[in-house]
Amino acid sequence: MRQKKVSQIFLSLGLCLLLAACTSAPEMPEICPPSGPCTLAPKKATSRPYQIKGVWYYPQPHYEYDEVGIASYYGGGDVFHGRPTATGKIFDMNGITAAHKTVPLPCIAEVTNLENGRQITVEVNDRGPFIEGRIIDLSRRVAQLLGFEGKGTAKVRVRTLVPETLVLNNIDPSTVMLAAAPPLPAVPPLPAAPPLAVASSFSAIIDDLEKFTVTATSLPSPLQSPPPLTRGIFVDVGGYETQEEAKTMSKRLASLADSPIQSIQNKGTKPYAVRVGPLASMSTANQVLDQLAEAGHRTSRIIILR
Repeated sequence: MRQKKVSQIFLSLGLCLLLAACTSAPEMPEICPPSGPCTLAPKKATSRPYQIKGVWYYPQPHYEYDEVGIASYYGGGDVFHGRPTATGKIFDMNGITAAHKTVPLPCIAEVTNLENGRQITVEVNDRGPFIEGRIIDLSRRVAQLLGFEGKGTAKVRVRTLVPETLVLNNIDPSTVMLAAAPPLPAVPPLPAAPPLAVASSFSAIIDDLEKFTVTATSLPSPLQSPPPLTRGIFVDVGGYETQEEAKTMSKRLASLADSPIQSIQNKGTKPYAVRVGPLASMSTANQVLDQLAEAGHRTSRIIILR
């Protein structure tokens, strides 16, 4: 009888171990995205697979991520505000943060609202959203800045910024292997200019120089106006059909910020826009964006150029 009880105990223990093995998450291989090489992230507590409502999620071991999908936001009430995120940082619904199911935490990501063109850089420090069909959960403030708080969701592009993420994690970029950027298309060399004929007299030299000068000055100069600044935090206002409209708007907006305001070439349906910046910080950019929205420029967007 006693031996039978011992056998039952061992059988029960075996069943418990079997159930535990069935419910534990298998380790996922550390693979890079199909696009090519990747930058491996250090293993942390947030790197382990986890289960939410019966579904297993497997954090990726590398920082590279680029996806288009639906964004939502959280922090509209008091449910999450003031509570710890997955990294332990306290969630602030007015902060510039986000939650993602699989990217390494923390990381820096660029989020672009594909419905209005607004773009912002956020710190991803939490897990979610755990609703099918959504790829990122943004704080309420980010939803406001991207222009979809009232709607609740928006189609976005999410792209991790690997060098900035390494800095955030106190990792020296020189100590890791960064994924190589795709090679730029080859640009064919310009045809060589025909050599000037050797002049037989001083007057012939003058004639040749005059011909060369006329030919050179007849080409359009790319330096007719100073090139736009290419690094920093900016706010773009636009677009406009003509450069004169953009310049007029630049003068009207001169009182909004101490930073330079200039007209630029625009990639949208209208060829010109107005760019404010570079601005001192993201908070300054948010203030400028709010002022522009109050003035009726609701298609303005934050741009971060690096």
